[in-house]
Amino acid sequence: MTALAARAWDLFRRYPLTFAALLIAVQCLPALEARWFWFSDEVRYAEVYSNLVEGGHWIVLNLNGVPYPDKPPLFFLMLAALDLIPGVGMPGVMFLGSAVSGWFLLFAVTRLGAALGLSRDAQAAGVAATLCLFGVILHLHYVRMDLLFVALMLWAQALMLRFHLHGAGRAALIAGYALGGLAVLVKGPLGLLLPMVAAWAAGLWAGRWRPVLSLSTLAGLGVAALVMSSWALGIVLVEGWDFFAREIIGQQVVARATDTFHHAEPWTFYFGVLPVLMLPWTGMVAALPWRRLPRWLPGLRATLGAPGPVTALALGALVHFAIMSTLDGKVAVYLLPVMAQLALLLGALSLSHDLRPGWIATGALTALCGAALLVLAVLPEGEGLRAGALLCGALLLPVGAALILRARSGGPALAALTLSLTAWGLALALVLLPGLNERASTRIPAELLAAYAERGYTPVAHRTYPGIYSYYAGRDILQIDDPEALKALAGEGTPLVIAVRRARWEGLDLEGFEIIDDRPIQGAGPDYLVLIRPPPG
Repeated sequence: MTALAARAWDLFRRYPLTFAALLIAVQCLPALEARWFWFSDEVRYAEVYSNLVEGGHWIVLNLNGVPYPDKPPLFFLMLAALDLIPGVGMPGVMFLGSAVSGWFLLFAVTRLGAALGLSRDAQAAGVAATLCLFGVILHLHYVRMDLLFVALMLWAQALMLRFHLHGAGRAALIAGYALGGLAVLVKGPLGLLLPMVAAWAAGLWAGRWRPVLSLSTLAGLGVAALVMSSWALGIVLVEGWDFFAREIIGQQVVARATDTFHHAEPWTFYFGVLPVLMLPWTGMVAALPWRRLPRWLPGLRATLGAPGPVTALALGALVHFAIMSTLDGKVAVYLLPVMAQLALLLGALSLSHDLRPGWIATGALTALCGAALLVLAVLPEGEGLRAGALLCGALLLPVGAALILRARSGGPALAALTLSLTAWGLALALVLLPGLNERASTRIPAELLAAYAERGYTPVAHRTYPGIYSYYAGRDILQIDDPEALKALAGEGTPLVIAVRRARWEGLDLEGFEIIDDRPIQGAGPDYLVLIRPPPG
């Protein structure tokens, strides 16, 4: 096994991105159609993409028959390009988009490492460490645009750092700002803000404040604005200025940063989330030199004027973490840029430092996660997940034990862990995750809405978002939020099929309806109902 790990590491260090592409393909390609789309992002994005392809909504996305300006179109345009591959179509193209985005993230990790002066071996170690993050593995098998978003963001940060730390030419800075503008077109303004502030922080730490305040920075901002304005211009041409000002500036920029009605977690939220997302590497805190804690501050001060890669990565992760914690809306996946920078840092340090206590703790956490999956398999909550939980738990236990018993730093250990967790990711995608379909997807209630619509019923979503049903229903769902409007429609004698939460239904006092589906939806809550009222007679 040691010889195999050494051989794997030799290949990894020579061809890190090729090896990473192979490992992503191994765990993702067999699972492209292994499960349903889940609530709420996946079913919404599947409907958005279908409307882009079939309805020609390329500039302003469309969901359930109305404009959907929540997201820019670049991720969906990438999906359209992947859809051109022979044999690729829905639903697999959506999951393929996540896999390809994951590879782009690893590419960006190498660019960031190179910009900070890390060796090729250290860059490869960073790629391996990133591939081992449970949070990254899960997102390789989940449809969101965050992997692509963070990839462009970190690549932009790398180019900006070349200018601010190493005095590279203006072309590198301009290219960085252009990539930041593209990141904005994937998911929003943080795509430019985060890499820009991280690069400025590193430049100021190095005492290079003049480049931050230079005309080159102004030129870079101008280029980013030009890139972003390509979408803005399209929106204005398609929907008009009032729509752009109200929906994009007002709702998507200002409201999301200052007054988000959902995900409004306290500022401490990410302190508890980050250790979970960094699994199994959270155990590496045991390798920190805690006995030399009083010397940390003097050592940090010594880097002023000449920050090395460790300082620059730690500073970037800290700046990103601080910015995300100040925003009103908080979601765990928003920490991906922090996670990637910490993984690159851990990978580089694992080649040059004795991290034995950290490897032992990492192994213990890996084994603990495996044990938790085995416990899940025997609990009532594990109904439908037993085979997957048993398999995935059984795979993690020996990996954790090996890390504990043969704790050692270096590339071979990283390669062995990466190979093992690739096998775990494949088992996760093929066996465990599909077991969540009926409790995490809206497919069954959506198909009931569609079936009754075919029989002449009017499909209605009452005080719940119809976009979570429209993809699997294959049609737009009428949205009625006003109880009086729903009562008026019911009073007309029209046969109705209604999707609604139980708590919102019980106060309506509508007679003649029968429940045909009652289920919890993971991430949304219990008691999602589908009811019908047959036509008179």
